[in-house]
Amino acid sequence: MTLPRTKMTSPKGTAVWPWLNEPDTRFDDNGVYTVQLRLDAEEAAAFTAELKEKFKLGYEQQAKEQGKKKLKLAPMPWKDHEDDQGNATGKVDFKFKMKAAYEYEGKKIDNRVLLIDAKRSPVTAQIGSGSSIRCGFEPYVWYVPSMGVGMTLRLKAVQVIDLVEFSKGGGTDDFDFQEEEGFTAVASATPDKERGDHFDF
Repeated sequence: MTLPRTKMTSPKGTAVWPWLNEPDTRFDDNGVYTVQLRLDAEEAAAFTAELKEKFKLGYEQQAKEQGKKKLKLAPMPWKDHEDDQGNATGKVDFKFKMKAAYEYEGKKIDNRVLLIDAKRSPVTAQIGSGSSIRCGFEPYVWYVPSMGVGMTLRLKAVQVIDLVEFSKGGGTDDFDFQEEEGFTAVASATPDKERGDHFDF
């Protein structure tokens, strides 16, 4: 028996090291979309409690399938945040991720994270650390004998409440560009309602 997929929406928090517009390919050739969401202690406690309830159901199912009363526990996808000196800040970082591609029936299927703004319109801007976001995700409980039972927060969608745009350096202000008649970048895409409406944005 497989537990039904549950779609959840995180509280609003701060994006840390986001790879949302493009996947991170440093450790996986197919790439991984990922972001850490930093929450204050109070919101983190309530959110963690929700996730632990989902994990408990998944753990019980895995134990039943393995025919054991107890299974080893893998690290959870959240941890207390520490400053550069190793001191606890009272905040908690939650890690969300999604594979950028996977194999299905011999074919490679590409994934993308649905990115929307505060008004649910599509986002094409580069989302940088410090942005205020919410994450739409599916909690997935898994079992690997060598690691135990763990949980992955499978990222599906991100709502950007306040944008801190990522720049690779070399802004255009250093050059003598003037406004001209010609091409204007306008977002023409519409939100994917089928995907976006499942989350509480």
